[in-house]
Order: sequence, then C-alpha cells, then structure tokens
Amino acid sequence: MDGIILAGGFARRLLPISEFIPKPLLPVNGRPLIDIIIDKLGDLNVENITISINKKYEKEFNYYKSCRKDKKLDILVEPTMKEEEKFGAVKGIHYAMQHAGNKRYFVIAGDNYFDFDLKPFLDFVLKNDKITIVGYDMKNMELVRQYGVFSLEGNRIMDFVEKPENPVSSLISTGIYYFPEDSINLIEKYLKETGNKDQIGKLIQWLIKKTDVYGIILKGKWVDIGNLDAYRELYNSFLP
Repeated sequence: MDGIILAGGFARRLLPISEFIPKPLLPVNGRPLIDIIIDKLGDLNVENITISINKKYEKEFNYYKSCRKDKKLDILVEPTMKEEEKFGAVKGIHYAMQHAGNKRYFVIAGDNYFDFDLKPFLDFVLKNDKITIVGYDMKNMELVRQYGVFSLEGNRIMDFVEKPENPVSSLISTGIYYFPEDSINLIEKYLKETGNKDQIGKLIQWLIKKTDVYGIILKGKWVDIGNLDAYRELYNSFLP
C-alpha cells in the first residue's frame, strides 16, 4: 500500500505566515507537522509516500525532503501558483493516483494534527478492503457544524453531510482515508459527473450511493489547523 499526503492548498486563513511557509511545514511540538503525519503513515506499513503540493511551495518541500533524506518520499508538484488555480482535494487525490499508479492508498490531509494510533485502522482495512474514513467524536453538536458529519450503522456509513445545519451525530471526518485498488476509476467518474474538484466530503456523499463506505472511530487528539487562532492554540499546548 502507498500513502498520499494532500498538501496542495495555499492556507489563506493563515496569512501572513502562509506567505512564507506552507501549513504542513509549520512547527508543532518542535517538528514540522508533516513529520508527524509521515511517522503515522509508517505505522500503516506504507511502501511509498507521495506528497502532493503546489508549485508555489516547491522549494520549501524539496528542502524538507532533502533534510529528511527519506527514499520513500516523492514530491508531486501540481502546476498551480495561487488560490484561484488550485486543484482542490478531490482532483489532487486523482492527480496523485494517476502519478503513482493503480494501487491501494492511505490518503491523509496535510493540515490536521492528530495523535491517535492508526493500527486499528490498518487492521480494519486489511480485513475489509473497502473505502474507509477515520472518524472522530467531537462530542459537541455545535462544533461539528464546521466539518463533514456522518452516521454509522455498525461500521457502514449511512449518510455524510458537509457542514450541516442540523447534524445527525457528533462524528466527523478527520481527513484520513483508505481507498482500495481501482478507486481511481470511481473518483474519475465522480469528477466527470459533478465537476466538483474540492471537498472530499462531497465525494464521500456520492460514493455511499455507489458502493459501501465504512468508518472507524479513533480516540485521541485531533485538531483542524484552519486559522491562526487554531494553530496558536495547538502550538502553545506543547509549551512547558
């Protein structure tokens, strides 16, 4: 299995910091955020990791790769220099899959912090080999309105709504996914039918009408680094 880290965004809500450094390279607990994600992918026994980035931050990520000296890392550059040109998350996944080939993939958004163990996720997908998302229980029906919310029957996702006004549960998507082999064909069909290149939640909504999609809930700490306040709070939480 391979890994894809989605890092093609421009993080406008983190300006002015993001003018100089991409969100996945921001320091968290003394190391770049993406270091933590790569280590977590290591727990999933991935063979190769593709980091899908935009051209604006190409030098920064190439420097990061040279410092890490990890032969498993592949930097894939989307030909975009500004927000208006960005691929969007769904097109970014498709682009990375086209580049790396028809395989099984763990896909992780490069702008969230999490500390939970992914090995139960690995065990689940090895047993089921179905599209699966890692969920997190926010336990707050007000906060979940900012995220993709879903409900489960057993481990099967019954519905998924992006930023709902009236959430059906407190379970949200963490931006961590498993896609089995041939998923690239489903994603390509979705892009052609809908034209929606961003919002993976919209893709999940579409997928649950076409095939079985599963969710596994993990416990620990999860933070969406959506703006400066969120990043500042996360950064400060590791200070002595």
